[in-house]
Amino acid sequence: MKKAGIFLVGLTLIGMLFLGCATAPPPVEEPVYRPVIGAEGQPQPDWVNSVPRAADVHYETGYAKLSNKANSIQRANADAKEKISQWISTTVQSVVVNYTSDFGSGDDRQSFEAFESISRQIANNSLVGVTQEELWVDQDNGIWVLVSIPIENTLQAFEAAEESFKTNEAAAYAEFKMDEALKMLEDSLRE
Repeated sequence: MKKAGIFLVGLTLIGMLFLGCATAPPPVEEPVYRPVIGAEGQPQPDWVNSVPRAADVHYETGYAKLSNKANSIQRANADAKEKISQWISTTVQSVVVNYTSDFGSGDDRQSFEAFESISRQIANNSLVGVTQEELWVDQDNGIWVLVSIPIENTLQAFEAAEESFKTNEAAAYAEFKMDEALKMLEDSLRE
């Protein structure tokens, strides 16, 4: 009888062991992606977090939250245009510095001043053609805009600024270098 009791206890333990192994852990639920829904019922577009890229167009985003929607849209567009202006200015300045360094003309103040003048003119003039592509109102009624500018506009502004630079004997070499820099700028903008 004692052997039978030990046998039953052992059999029960083995059965419990098999039952314990047979049950799988509860499935881990993957978090469900729930898009952010804005104040107007629209889901948050991808461009809010990741600005699109294209070979022939430059995109930027702008954001504003002011007292009313119209003012917010206007300020968000101004914010995006400021980002475009900074991008243009930085790109032009980079080309100027690299170009003058590569050709050993860093001491030529006439050339460098011409390039700086062109850089400012381009940043101011090339914002013509900025288009608001999309608009999204976030949960707090803040306005997000996506704007674009054709890269061709920036190149045309560079050419116009270059042509408006008055050529004299001291600036002839600078004009030659500006033509070469235009090619470098075009390559940089299309990267």
